[in-house]
Amino acid sequence: MIAYLKGTIFTRQLGSVILDVGGIGYQVRISNHTFERIPASGASCTLHIHHHISDSDQQLFGFASTEERNLFEMLITVKSIGPRLALALLSAMPPRQIVSAIVNQNAGLIARSPGIGKKSAERIVLELRDKLGDIVAPEEVGSGSGTVQNETISALEALGYQRAQAQQAVRTALGPDGDAGNVSELLKKALKHL
Repeated sequence: MIAYLKGTIFTRQLGSVILDVGGIGYQVRISNHTFERIPASGASCTLHIHHHISDSDQQLFGFASTEERNLFEMLITVKSIGPRLALALLSAMPPRQIVSAIVNQNAGLIARSPGIGKKSAERIVLELRDKLGDIVAPEEVGSGSGTVQNETISALEALGYQRAQAQQAVRTALGPDGDAGNVSELLKKALKHL
């Protein structure tokens, strides 16, 4: 099994990259999250790999971090969630947001991902909640302000704002007392600052 590949990016595009390793070009499927974190063509890059082998095909899935790869590997253990759906989910939202949604049993947020229906989202939450609960930092669990802030930032990103802009708007909206309230309230306040 291939654990990682280190080489030069030959070409990159949303969804895949060709990595030149010692004169051999490996086509690796990647999430949008990883795409944003890898350098431009011609630069050196290391990708953490999941080597997926089926009866009719072999594919390499690459990730910018081991955490993202581990989450991918947990997602594909869920019944009816294959590698393509897991990659689509990782492309739709950042890994921390997925983990937070699972731990907080927010299947509705997961169901917004292309190709993931309500039943599949509920199955993901049901099968992975306890497994992920052990590895999530305490501040990410529950309805605490950290989760509200993260979800608000993600909502602003979904509306087309850059992450840095969204983070600054949320910090400004929180004010000196740091009271986040709920996502809807914080989102309204943050939008006033954009």
